[in-house]
Amino acid sequence: MPPRPKAHLIDTNVLLRYLVGDVPPQAKKARALMERLEAGTERAEVLESVVTEAAWTLESFYRIPRPEIAEKLATVLSFRGVRTTQKSVLISALARFGSTSADFVDCLLAAKAQQRDAAVYSFDSKDFRRLGVAWEPPS
Repeated sequence: MPPRPKAHLIDTNVLLRYLVGDVPPQAKKARALMERLEAGTERAEVLESVVTEAAWTLESFYRIPRPEIAEKLATVLSFRGVRTTQKSVLISALARFGSTSADFVDCLLAAKAQQRDAAVYSFDSKDFRRLGVAWEPPS
């Protein structure tokens, strides 16, 4: 086994085992890790691609209601030991996801567009209009 690295990234399956608990031996280990991350005694990074995949899987496979998904993932992101780039943007995207029918990626684009004072190129006017950000179709 190679030496323990200084940094860790969390895979989607760890988040899912923690949030859903459907594979008990893995869920127990995921819960122990998350407790250390919550307390700040360990640090790990959650990539936005992992949050995206987790949101999609929790909704489409596990049929968890969107507000619950948003709350659970935002809670994990707020753990003291969890690192992520642009945490506030991800939490904003999760809030939008929990309160609309827009895809998580559209919610993430909207949160980033708002933060950057940017517009989104899209053919989907309905979602971006609902999400309250500037958009335009490509020409």
